Amino acid sequence: MNMLIMSVNNNSKYILGILKIAKELNIQVTATRIQKTVFLVEKELKLDLGYNFIPFYFGPFSKELQDDIYKLSELGYVKIREEPVEDLISGVIVGFKKIYEINVTFDLSSLDKNFVDFVTEKLKMPLNSLLKYVYMKYPEYTVNSLIKDKIF
Repeated sequence: MNMLIMSVNNNSKYILGILKIAKELNIQVTATRIQKTVFLVEKELKLDLGYNFIPFYFGPFSKELQDDIYKLSELGYVKIREEPVEDLISGVIVGFKKIYEINVTFDLSSLDKNFVDFVTEKLKMPLNSLLKYVYMKYPEYTVNSLIKDKIF
């Protein structure tokens, strides 16, 4: 099975590792959370996964990372669920959030302990705290953000 995983690219093990850690911690991984976690892995662990992050509507975003997650989903390794997002006042559905879940057995021992510890720490942060951390430390990636005012 590892050969199939590696056929997507070498980054697959890191994406699956993040999702495996989240599953063990019982933490929901949304598109925003995985984008910020991988961004911080690249910036702070200096692990070059080759993702091109740009300033986008919710801070740093990588289309390549999104594409890799969809490829893993097509192969059956990642399950993508959509949950409705309701307006707090009217109760009207205003959109959907994507939730990513690992859908395959994955052994975390194939990953560096520093990576596992770092990702565990970041996943345990409430999403708002994670966003605030990214927005304060990397303001150059927030110039196009639609939620900057809600973060601070």
